[in-house]
Amino acid sequence: MSDLHLPSRGDESDDGGEQPEVRLELTRAGVQQVLSLYSQEQESQRSGFAFTLGPDDFLEAIRERRQTLLTGLVVGIGLALVLLWWTTPLYPVTAQVVLERHEISGDSRIGAGSGGSAFIATQAEIMQSPSVVSAAVAAVPRAAHLDPEDDAVADALESVEAAPVSGTQVVALGYLGPDALYGVRLLDAIVVAYRDVLRTIEGQTQEQKLKAKRAEIGVLEAEADAIQKELDELHERHPTWGSAEEAVEAQAAVLRDQSTRLTEVRNERIALENRLATGGKRLAILDPATRVLQERLWQAEAELARVQLTLRPRHPAVEAAQQEVEVLKRQLRANSEATPQALERDIAAARGLEEELAAVFEVERQRMAELERYRQDEKAFLSDLDRIRGMIDARRRELLDQRLLTRMAEAGEVGITARLIEAPGLPESPVWPRPRLILAIGAVLGTMGGFVMALVSLRRGRRVWVASTANAGEEPARS
Repeated sequence: MSDLHLPSRGDESDDGGEQPEVRLELTRAGVQQVLSLYSQEQESQRSGFAFTLGPDDFLEAIRERRQTLLTGLVVGIGLALVLLWWTTPLYPVTAQVVLERHEISGDSRIGAGSGGSAFIATQAEIMQSPSVVSAAVAAVPRAAHLDPEDDAVADALESVEAAPVSGTQVVALGYLGPDALYGVRLLDAIVVAYRDVLRTIEGQTQEQKLKAKRAEIGVLEAEADAIQKELDELHERHPTWGSAEEAVEAQAAVLRDQSTRLTEVRNERIALENRLATGGKRLAILDPATRVLQERLWQAEAELARVQLTLRPRHPAVEAAQQEVEVLKRQLRANSEATPQALERDIAAARGLEEELAAVFEVERQRMAELERYRQDEKAFLSDLDRIRGMIDARRRELLDQRLLTRMAEAGEVGITARLIEAPGLPESPVWPRPRLILAIGAVLGTMGGFVMALVSLRRGRRVWVASTANAGEEPARS
């Protein structure tokens, strides 16, 4: 390959006597090419040097740029002091409130029926609600750190926090603000306002229950009046003496009497029919009346024989016994001589009486069925009326208890109560700012800033040195 700066072989043969001069031209061309390559290499080294730092560079920056590091440290501490002077101190104030439910029986507890942890969390939200906080802010003097146009309630809402303590019945109240004394007063006022809210809520709850009891009693009384009205209408449709039960008992007695009379008449008719069917002497023997007369006659004859043995024939007792025997004989003879026509008349009369009694019995039986339905309806109405009246009496007793609960709730003796187990107190020191921490952070940040500035200054110095060195090498080459 040929080079523009080198002569060809033909030229060398022609000018053989001037070789030293040709060598001098070759040396200058090579020097220029070498300097060009060296300049390119230095440029690449300078461009890569800006992003390369080693341990020696850090040590060199510390040794050669101590003043820069000291300046950064002083500036960092100064900024920390300015921050301490400018920042408003914040004081933490804490309190703990335990929640309990006081029942009328004297129990003090918050159980599963009250919601457990969810209930405590709800009460914590109520404590830090705007209504409670605004009432507390209104009860304490205005904070000194607030400007006239500032909203005290909004500032208190930002400064106050209520959090439930897990697994307990305790709510932790906290205040973080520039006025610790105001925070103590505010937390005390929040507890008082929360108690007032609890008392109001409990009173409203008991009052609603009281109204519900009264409304329930009114509904039951209206139902009782309606049933009583239906019962009166039932009595008007069935005019009887006394109650339906008494009417049924009286009608049952009437039915028993009618049944007895009907049975007697039917038996008498059957006996007459049997006598008529028997006929002759057997008719007299089968007649119950004839048997009775025969027995009385036998007794009278026996009595006559006894008195005749002991008394004279003209004695009044003997004559009376003889007359009785004669009367019984005549009656027995007349009864035995009764004709079938007389029996038929008696049978017809007995049958007519039996039909009349059967018709009367049927009427009384229907009357009994009607009275039985009347008794069932009256019994159902009376049962409902007694049950409703019992419910009214029970609700009235509950109403008395509810009135007592309402009065106790208004006095704050029942329901949820809030008791301070840790009263708010003044803190010893603010939680923010912390001078030691801020000064330490400022010193560290200032030192780091000074170190970075020292590295930047060292980099700039090296870049200037490299540039000056390259320029110094190029000038002899050009000459």
